[in-house]
Amino acid sequence: MKKYCVFIILFAFSSTINSQEYRKYWNEGKLTWDDFQAKPTKNNPTYLGYVLRYQTDKKVVDDVTYFGVIADAYIDKSLSFVHQNLKDDYHLNYNQVIFNLVEIHKRKLQKRIYTIDNIFDMSPLFSDSKSQLEREVLDFQEEGNYGIQREVTDQWLLKTTEELAASSSFELPDFRKSNWTYGLYGGVDFGFYGDTYSEIFNNTIAMSLGFEFSYKKVFMGLNMSFTNSKLNTDLMDDSLMIPEGEKSTIGLLNGYFGYPVYETKKFRIVPFAGYGVTFFGEVGDQENKQETSAATSIFGVNFDFKNKKTINFTPTFFDVREEGNSYFGARIFMSNSNFNPNLKGYSINIGLSYGIEGRFLSKK
Repeated sequence: MKKYCVFIILFAFSSTINSQEYRKYWNEGKLTWDDFQAKPTKNNPTYLGYVLRYQTDKKVVDDVTYFGVIADAYIDKSLSFVHQNLKDDYHLNYNQVIFNLVEIHKRKLQKRIYTIDNIFDMSPLFSDSKSQLEREVLDFQEEGNYGIQREVTDQWLLKTTEELAASSSFELPDFRKSNWTYGLYGGVDFGFYGDTYSEIFNNTIAMSLGFEFSYKKVFMGLNMSFTNSKLNTDLMDDSLMIPEGEKSTIGLLNGYFGYPVYETKKFRIVPFAGYGVTFFGEVGDQENKQETSAATSIFGVNFDFKNKKTINFTPTFFDVREEGNSYFGARIFMSNSNFNPNLKGYSINIGLSYGIEGRFLSKK
């Protein structure tokens, strides 16, 4: 059975490779006679089969992944032909001009894609771009009498070559970035307790979830963490009383502000300070569980290791363009709270998390 599976996989892989052999892209080099593989017809001595299209795809440039609608163009070698008696440098240049025009209009189509307001504008835009390409190819053919006037072919070859040299095969989209970012992260916090907390609680591992926003370089966030600990002594505050040996929930909810003191494309250090609430309560599913809370101050430092940056440059159903980034985060922070003279203390927390953040893009 395994042999059959391996055979099927190899066959599918080889079929995929073979299916691409009839294509030649402009960046693979100039045309050669090997690119004309079809038999000439009775009515046409030369023909260059080309394809201009678009598809949802991605491009990776300088470690940034660009998602969206991407223009594509190539010649179809299996449909292209030149009569044997016409295989000279002039007719090769004649077809090279057409190949150049296809690449030029592919690049123009890509620039126009960046300007659309939503994905539903793609079809009419593509039809217009294809018509413009066909018109310019016809202008070239008629002006040079389909390759007979060689000086015309030379002029068009020079013009199209210079135009292609002045641009790149895939130009990066240029959009206005929103001053606001938004993000979400989750992870674990390792907590070490001090003062009277160390006498009551054991060190814990808490589940942590956070929402983070920034305006320009000012960060604002909301963080929640939850855990529980077996009690080493009785836990008492007002009406709350949990005896030694039982478990207590420990929760922390806080908001904070931060500002990066160091930032590169891959790394960021953000000191922060905030205020929130710590609460202790009974563990269990019973109703009317007792719980107590107290105000809490926090301060610490975030270390963010940026992982992967993506840009979605084509508007989706909600007409949104977005720049996104994922990152691994490490943070050290201290929280301090005071319930009563016999129940006060602090915790030193080391957190590890994974997060995503993004910002909206708009046309300039």
